[in-house]
Amino acid sequence: MLSPKQAAAQCPDFKQIWLNVSQPLDPNIDDIGLAAQDKLLAAWHNQWKSCGAKQDSIFGLLLQRRGVVNSWTNRKKEALHFYEMANAVFSKPHGDTRISSKPKIKFLIGECYLYGNDYIKAESIFEDIVRTKTDKVHRNFQVKSYLKLAYISNSSGDYEKALSALEKGILLANELHDSFAALELSIEKIYSFQKLRRYRESNTIAYAAISLAKNLNRSNELISTYEYLATNYSSVSKTDSALYFYNKVIQICEEQKQKVPVYLYTNMGVMFFSARQYDKALEYYNKSLPLQVDPYHKALVNYDMAMAISKKKEWTKALNYFDRAFRLLNLTSSGSLSTNPPASLMKIAARKQYLLSMVMDKGNTLLNYAKDKNDPGEELKYALKTFMLADTMIDYMRWEHTGKVSKLFWRDITKEMYENAIQTCYLLNDPVSAFHFFEKSRTVLLNDQLNELGANQQLAETDAEKEKVIKQKLINLQNKLGETKPDSKEYAAIRNELFEAQDEQAAFIQKLEKENPQYFAYKYDNRVPTLEEVRANVIPENQTFISYFVGDSAVYGLSITSKTCDLKKISFKEYFRYTQEFQVLLGSRQEQNRQFGKYLAVSNKLYELLLKPFAIQSDRVIISPDGNFLPFESLSFSASKPEFLIRKYAFSYTYSAGFLAKTSRQKNILPTTNSFLGMAPVRFSPKLNQASLPGSEISLETISQHFYFPKRLTKENASRRAFLTELPDYKIIQLLTHASADSSEKEPTLYFADSTLKLSELPASGLSKTQLMVLSACRTGVGKNQKGEGVFSLARGFAGIGIPSTLTTLWSVENKAIYELTELFYKQLDKGIPLDIALQQAQIEWLNTASKGDQLPYSWAGMVLVGNTEPVQTGFAGVGIYIILCTIAVGTVVLIFFLRRRVIYNKEKIKVEILN
Repeated sequence: MLSPKQAAAQCPDFKQIWLNVSQPLDPNIDDIGLAAQDKLLAAWHNQWKSCGAKQDSIFGLLLQRRGVVNSWTNRKKEALHFYEMANAVFSKPHGDTRISSKPKIKFLIGECYLYGNDYIKAESIFEDIVRTKTDKVHRNFQVKSYLKLAYISNSSGDYEKALSALEKGILLANELHDSFAALELSIEKIYSFQKLRRYRESNTIAYAAISLAKNLNRSNELISTYEYLATNYSSVSKTDSALYFYNKVIQICEEQKQKVPVYLYTNMGVMFFSARQYDKALEYYNKSLPLQVDPYHKALVNYDMAMAISKKKEWTKALNYFDRAFRLLNLTSSGSLSTNPPASLMKIAARKQYLLSMVMDKGNTLLNYAKDKNDPGEELKYALKTFMLADTMIDYMRWEHTGKVSKLFWRDITKEMYENAIQTCYLLNDPVSAFHFFEKSRTVLLNDQLNELGANQQLAETDAEKEKVIKQKLINLQNKLGETKPDSKEYAAIRNELFEAQDEQAAFIQKLEKENPQYFAYKYDNRVPTLEEVRANVIPENQTFISYFVGDSAVYGLSITSKTCDLKKISFKEYFRYTQEFQVLLGSRQEQNRQFGKYLAVSNKLYELLLKPFAIQSDRVIISPDGNFLPFESLSFSASKPEFLIRKYAFSYTYSAGFLAKTSRQKNILPTTNSFLGMAPVRFSPKLNQASLPGSEISLETISQHFYFPKRLTKENASRRAFLTELPDYKIIQLLTHASADSSEKEPTLYFADSTLKLSELPASGLSKTQLMVLSACRTGVGKNQKGEGVFSLARGFAGIGIPSTLTTLWSVENKAIYELTELFYKQLDKGIPLDIALQQAQIEWLNTASKGDQLPYSWAGMVLVGNTEPVQTGFAGVGIYIILCTIAVGTVVLIFFLRRRVIYNKEKIKVEILN
C-alpha cells in the first residue's frame, strides 16, 4: 500500500501543465509535434486521475487542450468528448476561479457540432454564447459566435438572418477594437449581399474590407475580398472589372511567392462562361485542371468544360466530358454517352447537390442535342432517363435533408429540372412520364412544410434521435468514402458499411410508414400513383383530372380521364398576361363592377387557354394548380356575356393526384352523435384588433338545423382551447370567423374569441374522425405562393393533418355572401350528393336568386373545395336514421313484452299465495 507521500509523488507537475495548456497551441505545429503533444497530454491526464487530485480549472484546460489536439488531427468525435468533459469541469462551482473558460469551451463544442453537420445543435450553442453575459476577456468568443451563426444561416440560404448576425458581430468587434474579427465578419457580409444579388452593397463592404486588410497586412483576406469583387462584377456582366480583380489576386500571389488558389482559374473560366466567351472559358479551365489534386475537384472542372463545350453545340464532345467527370468520381466506367451512373452509387455518394447539378445539366445537354437534330428520338430517350435519375437523386436528398440545403435550391433549381423533363416528355409525346414529373414537382418542397408546420414534433423523442443518428452515420460514411481511394480495400469496406446503413434507414422508414404515416408522407413518401390508380381512386365517377405546371419559360397542362391522358403546351406569354389581369379583377367588387366587360374578356381568354384545348366531356373537373388557385368556375364561355363555367362543370381542387389517391372517405358503419361542430366567436378580444361578425351566430344556428345533436360554440365559448379540444371528435367542423392568410411572409392564422391559432400550432396527430372542414372566413385559401408547393395556407395545413376535404375561401368575401353560400351548401349536402356538386348547386342557386350586383363572381366564386369530393353524411342521414328508429322500435317491443310478462308473473304469484 502506498503512503500519502508516495501517492502525491505520482501526481503530475501542475505548474508544467499550466505553462503548457494556458498558452495557445502553435498554429505551425506539424503532425509529429501533434502526436507528441497528444502523448504528453494523455500521460498527464492519466497521472492526474491516478493521484486523485482535485479537478480544478487547470484540469479543465488539460481536457480542453486534448480536445484541440484531437480536433486538429481530424478526430472530431474524440475532440467533442474531451470538450464536453472540460465543460463539465468549468461548470462546477469550485474554489479555483482564476480562469473562466466557459465561453471558449462552449464555442469549441459548437464548432465540433458544426463540423459534424449538426447545424441545429451548433446554432443553439452559438446563440447561447451571444446571449450570455461574460467578462470582457471572453467577449471575443461572442464575436466569433456571430460569425459562425452567419455561416450557418448562409449555408441554409437564409441570407437576411446572416446579415443580422453579422451586423451585431461587427458592432461588438468594433467595441472591442478587434479589427481582424471585424474584417472576417465583413468578408462574410460581402458574401451574404452577393447571394441576395445586392451587388452594390456587397461592393461597398468589399472596398472597405480591402482598406482594412491592407492596414492589417492580411494577404489571404485581401485575396478573398478581391475574388468576391470579381464575382460581383462578373454577375453584372462587367467582365473587364472582374478580370482586373482576378489579376490583383494573381499579383498578390506572385509578390508573396505563393501558388494561386486552386479554384482561381476555374472561377475565371466561369466568368468568361457567364460572358458567353466559351473559348476563353475553356482556356482557363485547361489552366485550372493541372492544379487540381483530388478527383472530386478534377471532376468539377471537367463538368465546367462540358458546359462550355455544350454551349458551342459540340454535343458529343460535351457528353464525353460529362462521362469523364463521372468516371473520375468512380460512379461509372462505361464510357457510353447513353449510360448514367447507377442510382445505387448515387445514393451512397457525398456532395449530392453538386452531383445533382451534373446529372441535370447532362440531361439538359441531351435535350438540346435532340432539339438540334433532325431525328432526335434516341437523344430524347437518353435525356428522359437522365432526368429520371435526377428525380431519384432529389428523393435521396430529401431523405437526408436536415435544413442545410438552401430553400432557394429546392424552389428554383429543381423546378427548372422538372420543366426540362416535362419538355422532354412533350417532345416524346409521353404524357405518362410527364405525369410522373408533374406530381414530383409538387412534393419537392414538402420539407419546407415539414419545418413550418412543426411536423418534426410528430416524431417521438426516440424516433427523432434514431433518425438523426442514421442520417449522421450516412453523412459520415459518404464523406469518408469520398476521401478514400477507389481501388483500396478500405474503399470496399466503407461501401459495405454504407449499404448496411442504408438498409438500416430503409427499415426505419418502413417502421415510420406504419407507426407515423403523417411524418412518413411529408418526409419520405415519394411514390407517384399509376394512371390505373388515378382512374380507380381519383376519378372513379367519370371525372376529368387536369394538372398544370408553370415553369420559368413554359406552361403545360395534363388531363386524365377514364380513357385518355393528354399533354398540352400552353402559351407562356398569354398565361402570365391573363392570369395577372384576372387576379387584379378577382378580389375587388368595385373593379369587377367597373370593368365587367374586361373581366368577361379575360376570363374567356383563360377558359380558351386552360380548359378548351382538352375538350372536356365530363361535368365534374378536378384541378391541380401550380401556383395560386384560380376559381375556374368563374371563367366564362363567352367574352361578351356572363356564361360562367359553374353552370356546366362542378369543380374541385387538389394539391396533387397522389394526395387524392391516399385520402378516401371513411365509411362509418355505425352512426355517431358527433356529426357537427360549429364555432362562431362573433366578437373578439380587444387585443386581437378584429371587427365583430354580427349575424355569424344566426347563420350557425341555421346550418345546425341540418344535423342531429349538433354542437355549437359561440361568443366566448368559441375559444382557441375549445377548438383544439373538440377538433378530433367531429365529422364536420364549421368555422365562422376571421382568418389571416395573405401572400405576405406572415404565418396563416385563425382567430377565436380569446386568441389565435397559427398554422404551425395545428395538432400533429392525424384527425381520424374529421371528414370535412368548412372555413367560412376571410382569405383562408391564399398563402405564400411557393414554386413546387402551390398554395400554402390554412387549407393545406388541415389537409396535412389528415382532413380529406376542406371548403375554403380565396379572398375577402363579404359576410352576407359567405354566410348564405355556406347555408346553401349545407342544404345541398343534406341530399347526400358529392361535395363538388353540392357546392356547384349552391353557387347556381345563389346566381339564380341574387341581385345583379351579387351575381358578380366576387360575391360567390371565392368559395372552393379542396380535396376529396365524396359525399359526407350529415348526422344520421340515410341508413343511419333507420338504424336508430329500428333500434328504438325493437327496444320498445322488447320492453313492452318484458313488462307484460312481469305483470302476468306477478298475477300468477298472487293467485298461488291466495290459494295457499
